[in-house]
Amino acid sequence: MYKYLISIVFMFFISANLKAGNLKAYFTYCTFNSPDNGPYIETYLSVVGNSAIYKKTENNTFQSKTEITLIFKQGDEIKKFKKYNLLSPEISDSLAEKVNFMDQQRISLPNGKYEFEISIRDLNSEKPPFKSTQILTLDYPTTKISISDIELVESLKKTTTKSIITKSGYDIIPYTSDFYPESFEKIAFYSEIYNTNKVLGNDEAFLISYFIETYENNKLVANYKRFSRETAKSVNILLASFSIENLPSGNYNLVIEVRNKKNDLLVNKKIFFQRSNPKVTPLLISDDYLNSFVAKMSKKELDNNIECIEPISSNIEINFAQNQLKGKDEELMRQYFYNFWITRNEIDPETEWKKYLEQVKIVNNLFSSQIKKGYKSDRGVIFLKYGAPNTRSEFLFEPSSYPYEIWHYYKIKRFSNKRFVFYDPSFGMNEYPLLHSDMPGHIINPQWKVQLHKRTNQPIDMESQDPRPYSQDKSNDYFNNPR
Repeated sequence: MYKYLISIVFMFFISANLKAGNLKAYFTYCTFNSPDNGPYIETYLSVVGNSAIYKKTENNTFQSKTEITLIFKQGDEIKKFKKYNLLSPEISDSLAEKVNFMDQQRISLPNGKYEFEISIRDLNSEKPPFKSTQILTLDYPTTKISISDIELVESLKKTTTKSIITKSGYDIIPYTSDFYPESFEKIAFYSEIYNTNKVLGNDEAFLISYFIETYENNKLVANYKRFSRETAKSVNILLASFSIENLPSGNYNLVIEVRNKKNDLLVNKKIFFQRSNPKVTPLLISDDYLNSFVAKMSKKELDNNIECIEPISSNIEINFAQNQLKGKDEELMRQYFYNFWITRNEIDPETEWKKYLEQVKIVNNLFSSQIKKGYKSDRGVIFLKYGAPNTRSEFLFEPSSYPYEIWHYYKIKRFSNKRFVFYDPSFGMNEYPLLHSDMPGHIINPQWKVQLHKRTNQPIDMESQDPRPYSQDKSNDYFNNPR
């Protein structure tokens, strides 16, 4: 699904500061598939009424007239072309209120890749038309499961008389923006799933799950996941909604997944939307903590537990947690800690916490010092953040260097072959700060080898990256060839 706000003055607008003569309109589209007639595109255009120019008609009323041109090309060949005039509702007086008005078109197109151009022009204005071109792909195979685009819905009702806005027994008015201001209490949507009967078998059971995730890191937002158990048909309909009254401000994806009885993911689809909701605190969505495992924790346990999850927290979570620890608001701390884990495992947050706690116990046992718990040490942070290294090489007694360790990970997220060098300039305090890493987001120290050997080799050249050679030094070898 694609959406943008058109303006004849070649600008994109979100605000409602409108001036007559500068036509503004929201344009979106969705693609669908008909088992009988094949793929098609629906276009939705919402014109801001008081941005259009109204002129007197033969009926002594006033009306605006907008010219719309839709062109679908493959190479130099025009495959479909549609040009029409969109008329506003008539008003009796040029100073009367000008309501927003909509247009919807449905155009059949075979599967394929198209260059899609839309042109919109206020015929009562001297300004040139606005034009936009983008790539449109329709891909609805006849033998595989697929999902239509997700149509955001402003309102709907049961169909009494079929029209262009009728789908699956409902008259659906599309929502032509991806921005949901504070005044909106829900997000509603419509989608179709095709060919489940051909792939799974007629009337075979399957599952549609739909949820809201964060746009930045694709994490499930607590309490925003639902399921629909279905039986396979040529077309299955999903018409659903979420209350977003308590959804914090932010960028999100609305996601639909189709899974078989074994819970294997067969296909998914997602659409972006943005929420503005200043009254809601982002990290306190759920209040179920009152009857949860968190309610049993003492204040001291809660303090320690919030501190120990910092290695796996986002920057927003870290800042919020630190503020709560300073503020000593125990109820907010409990709610925050519960929400932290429910966003990691909505079904069983307590089990997710206990699994992590076992890792905390490991790092406390391995890396604690007289002044610092293991989860606060650099080695503990890396261990909790990325798991145990695939190889951990320790060098405690090289005569030319401080004690050091080289950790090697085969894979971290999308990165491969990443290394971390820790060293102990305090000799025996078990501190081992991170000296160097080639993992993005961590300290990169081109002089790490020089610093490692400062015990016996004070460099003359302050920019030197290599100490003088030592016969028993293994740091360079094990960093480049970890084992």
